[in-house]
Amino acid sequence: MIPVHAHGGRPCCKHRWREYVNALLYVVTTGCPWRALPHDFAVTWSATHKHFTWWTRKQVWEQALAVLRAEDRVHDGRGEHPTAANVQDRAAFADLLAKNPCASLSHVWADKGYTGQAPADAAAKAGIKLELVSVPKPESRFVVQPRRWVVERTNGWSNRHRRLVRQYEASLAAHEAFVTLQIRILLRRLDRR
Repeated sequence: MIPVHAHGGRPCCKHRWREYVNALLYVVTTGCPWRALPHDFAVTWSATHKHFTWWTRKQVWEQALAVLRAEDRVHDGRGEHPTAANVQDRAAFADLLAKNPCASLSHVWADKGYTGQAPADAAAKAGIKLELVSVPKPESRFVVQPRRWVVERTNGWSNRHRRLVRQYEASLAAHEAFVTLQIRILLRRLDRR
């Protein structure tokens, strides 16, 4: 996955790749400036930045994300690659319930995309309670929206990383690379297994 170095310059030992990745994950997590990278790492900030820029240009982060996502999906018993979503949710709902691998599924929360008689009939036929979650009508006070935590959790993951909350990078490609470097969540999940 790591591209081969171009000719010229001092070759990089394979054990140093891990040091570069650790340093990059430190910068992503803490949001520290490149020059403030601690001296505890065996690599310098300038070499780390050079490798980050080079790997970003070579789309290494997207490749790593694809490999880790496939490994995570296979571990969960799913196909290595996601299937294409070219059918509306409402139309595919009955087929999805018919292929349901989880026999203990008894309650489904869905958004307004599942309104109508067809999804309700499919859920009733499968013995599943279908509950539509919609945005509450505006009131003068705060109202908790059901299942909103799923969206807020994803935002929380990003907000913990200063590099993602504040736009420090000079290029859009670098900022996108820092978003993709959230692969550390997948790395932790795979490591626990």
